[in-house]
Amino acid sequence: MDGLLWNKIFGAVLATALVIFGIRELSHTLVHPHIPDHPGYAVEVAGSTGADAGPVEVVKVISLAELLASASVSSGERVAKKCAACHTFDKGGANKTGPNLWNLVGRAAAGVDGFGFSSAMSSSGLTWDFETLNKYLTKPKELVPGTAMSFAGIKKDKDRANLLAWIRSQSDAPLDLPAFTAPVEEIVEAAAEMAGDAAEDIQTAAIAGSEVIGDAAEAGADDLLDSLPNVSGVDPTHEAAVEQAGAEALDEITGGDQ
Repeated sequence: MDGLLWNKIFGAVLATALVIFGIRELSHTLVHPHIPDHPGYAVEVAGSTGADAGPVEVVKVISLAELLASASVSSGERVAKKCAACHTFDKGGANKTGPNLWNLVGRAAAGVDGFGFSSAMSSSGLTWDFETLNKYLTKPKELVPGTAMSFAGIKKDKDRANLLAWIRSQSDAPLDLPAFTAPVEEIVEAAAEMAGDAAEDIQTAAIAGSEVIGDAAEAGADDLLDSLPNVSGVDPTHEAAVEQAGAEALDEITGGDQ
């Protein structure tokens, strides 16, 4: 290559660089971007008050008494299998890693003779009523810090209620369940639903009955219509008129909608 060719190449590169630089400076001149103090996007969250606030989800808290009222002993027996490695539930059953749990509901904590309870449990002063057992089964170490029981707890409310129903049944004299009465509005709603179902059943029966009656009336009218032309004394030339009269009688009997 001679020097002239190199000069041309260098000139082309320089010209391209100058064009790119000029375009960039021109864009900066025409466009003035706003650089925020804090990069990112601000996400607006609707406040808890005000006309523009969205609907608030209401979570119904179900009491232990309500859960126990519908608890399943058989389901609780299945949940109790989680405890079977450390406890027995039968009357006169042996203590294992944990004490025997026959007659548990209602007795004092650390109330099994011959079992070595932790000092935390022995000094807890607890009585195993339903509420206390429910709290203990949720997080044992939270209710009795220092307890020797390493069980993490049962998270689901329904599972704990079923287990309590099973434990309650393992007793010479099971304690009464906590009293539970459904709120008045729930009773009224249930009664209204039952009344609505009964009304639908009555309406269905009435429709079925009317159809049966209508079918019988139509059949009887058809028989009457078929017999009219054969009645003695009817002029065969009047057969069309007789049939028309029969059809009108049929409409009158069945209401005209059969």
